[in-house]
Amino acid sequence: MSKKIREQPWFETVYKIGVGIKGFDGLVELVTGIALLLSPSLVHTVLHGVAVEVGERHGSVFRFISEYIARVDTDLARSGITFLIVFLIAHGLVKLALVYCLLKEIVRAYPVALAILVAFLIYQAYILIVQPSIGMALFTLLDIIIIWLVWGEYQDLKTKK
Repeated sequence: MSKKIREQPWFETVYKIGVGIKGFDGLVELVTGIALLLSPSLVHTVLHGVAVEVGERHGSVFRFISEYIARVDTDLARSGITFLIVFLIAHGLVKLALVYCLLKEIVRAYPVALAILVAFLIYQAYILIVQPSIGMALFTLLDIIIIWLVWGEYQDLKTKK
C-alpha cells in the first residue's frame, strides 16, 4: 500500500470503521456463544422462527431466504452445537482482544493481529470453496479489506514510533 493512500484523510476513518465492524462482529459472536451455552435450543428456536416469518412473505427471494435458514437449522441440528459454542466464544474473544489492541495502537500486537486475521481468512476461503455462499464471499472480501487497512495502519505506526 502506498504511503500516499495512507496519508489520505479518509484512511483513518475507514480503518476505524473496519476495526469497529470486526469488534461488533466479535461481540455478537461472543454473546451468541454464551447464549447458546446457557440455552442450546436457542438457535433452533430463533432460526425456525425467522424461517417461518420470512417464509410467510410472498416472492422467490423470501422463499429462498426461508429455505436457506431452514437448511442452516437442519445442518446445525445434525452436526451438533458444542463445536459451534466453543468456536463462537473463542473467535469472539480473539476478535475483541485484537480490536482492543488495534484501537489502542499497541504496535507489538499488529503482527500478531495480522497473522490471526490471515489465519481466519484462510479458514474462510476454505469454507467458501467447500460450501460457496454469497454471505461467506462478502465476509471474505470484508476481511481482505480489513487486513489491508490494518497493514496500512501498522506501516504508519512503525514510521511514527
